[in-house]
Amino acid sequence: MKESEIADRGHWFTQRQSDLFYEKMVQLCGNRDIAREAGRYAFSTDALGGLREYLLALAGPEYLYAIVSRFAPNYTRSSRISSRRIGPREIEVIVRFEEGVDEKPYQCENRMGFMEAGFQLFGYRVPPKISHPECMFEGASICRYRVTWSDSPSVRLVRLRRLSLLLLPVVLGCGLWLAPDGNTGLLFLTVLVSYLVLVGWIQRLERASLRTSMAAMRSSGQQLLEELKGNYDAALMVNEIGEVIASRTDLDEILDSLNQVLKKRLDYTSGVLLLGGADGNSLTLRSSFGLRDEHVEMLKQICYSIDPPIPDGVLSHCYTQQQSLLVNDLGDPALPLTEESREVLASLGAGSFICTPLVCEGESLGVFLVSDAKREGELGPNDVRVLEGVAPIIGIAIRNARRLANERDLYEQLRKASDSLERRVEERTIELSRANEVLEFLYDSVSHDLRTPLRVIYGYGELLQELYGERLDDAGREYLASMIAGGERMEATLNRMLDFSQVRLMELNWQPVDLSRMARRILSDLSVTDPKRQLQSAIEDGVVVTGDEELLTSIMENLLGNAWKYSAGKEVSSIGFGVKDSIFYVADNGAGFDMALASRLFAPFQRLHDGKTFAGHGLGLSMVRCMVERLGGKVWGQGAPGEGATFYFTIQPPTLR
Repeated sequence: MKESEIADRGHWFTQRQSDLFYEKMVQLCGNRDIAREAGRYAFSTDALGGLREYLLALAGPEYLYAIVSRFAPNYTRSSRISSRRIGPREIEVIVRFEEGVDEKPYQCENRMGFMEAGFQLFGYRVPPKISHPECMFEGASICRYRVTWSDSPSVRLVRLRRLSLLLLPVVLGCGLWLAPDGNTGLLFLTVLVSYLVLVGWIQRLERASLRTSMAAMRSSGQQLLEELKGNYDAALMVNEIGEVIASRTDLDEILDSLNQVLKKRLDYTSGVLLLGGADGNSLTLRSSFGLRDEHVEMLKQICYSIDPPIPDGVLSHCYTQQQSLLVNDLGDPALPLTEESREVLASLGAGSFICTPLVCEGESLGVFLVSDAKREGELGPNDVRVLEGVAPIIGIAIRNARRLANERDLYEQLRKASDSLERRVEERTIELSRANEVLEFLYDSVSHDLRTPLRVIYGYGELLQELYGERLDDAGREYLASMIAGGERMEATLNRMLDFSQVRLMELNWQPVDLSRMARRILSDLSVTDPKRQLQSAIEDGVVVTGDEELLTSIMENLLGNAWKYSAGKEVSSIGFGVKDSIFYVADNGAGFDMALASRLFAPFQRLHDGKTFAGHGLGLSMVRCMVERLGGKVWGQGAPGEGATFYFTIQPPTLR
């Protein structure tokens, strides 16, 4: 048991602590009945405090035990106590134990001493008779007590005075009737005087008892007023701290305001607040009150290491163990104080101090220390309780302020990064726009500037073939035909490049387009070019999408044209078109491709097959990707060599983006 636990009226001792305390007391005094004597002490002023005056306001002990069940929970949690009156001066008290409680026999004796003390409270010099017919230590399920008592002397005197008041008229009448007889009259006069003396003596006893009760009530009332004032100041302090936390977010501002509140509401000379560093290895001064400037500067120069903890360091112990420490004698060598700490405290003039940890969500944030250099009296457990009640609020304020500061720093970093990213995006956009302009210019220049000389080349070749073809031998005619075909392919490539440029710049006309009907028309046109080929088509009906009809036509012509071209080597060409989960597809059973080369599918002038086997210029799929992207979608392909290929694409109208 610690002194702070004994002084704390709100602290509950365990059964083990009670057992050890009883054994120690028996060992020290050698009295096995010490538990009963301790029970008799229970109704003293020191033990009951203000509750004693409340109990004195009752008419007598019988009323005290009638309400025992009301105030018993304030003193024990091991049992439930009830009572009932079974006679004029007899009460039965029953104790029922809570589940899991393991009391000892000495506690029965303690309860009987407590019952005896209740009669002493009302001035009964003869203790009541207490029987214990049932006891849980003798096999019963409850402890039953029967309390009987006799009237106290004061009660008997009051009854005597009341009886004498009834006899007084008779005595006076007899005195008047026998007045002629001097001796008899003198006798009655003596009786009257004796009665008056008796009444005066009784009233004097009552006044003395009343003065004693009033003095005790005055003392207890003063104590209660002091406790109320302390509680009121603590409530005001908590309220003001709440206002500080609610109105400020900066940590330094919060700590400065908290210092002002603590200095105003707490009767301490000085205080310091030390917070753990970012590395969690040290404590440094963050704020203080009541210290001179030179003391503040001195403390700021000190870094209190907590990693590893100093075995005899108060601050380190308080921070790491999260336990408050009360020190009233700095000279005590048993205190966990380093020599450096003793010197610092001595220089500050602190006679005693309290060190309280600042904890939030189980994490130690710092230490709050107050001293009493000029305060009257020593610091006590009540001071510790006040600080321990304030410390969690300060811890929450510190944690919230740090989180807000981190959020502000993070927001500032994100803002700077966002600004930098926006500038870079803007710069890249400008660069990309310029590159696109240059590319568009290059496309236009190449497609226009090369078209005229190219037409001259293969145009004269056609004239040469037409006018002089018969004069050439077979090799010459073959060379001339190859030159003309190459020129035609070159012109087709230039046309594709010009189309590629126009796709990027054309204005889109969004409207519903029937892709199923479009696919059937394109396959029908392709069948005319090779009427002998066997075609098995699977076109899903009712596939309608909102998009630009011109671009969608080019997309479908390219994809279905590739399917027609690459399935030419099959006995039966199989081509399909449909949609699933808003994803359109064109499938064939043609030559297919290696998925390892899929990254080259949509790159300009990249061909995955031999140009002699499958004719083409290498721009078809790159144009498909460009057109699909203009329509807000994406395109990709899957295939396997010799097993065909499937190309997928999506369209996303502006209203769905």
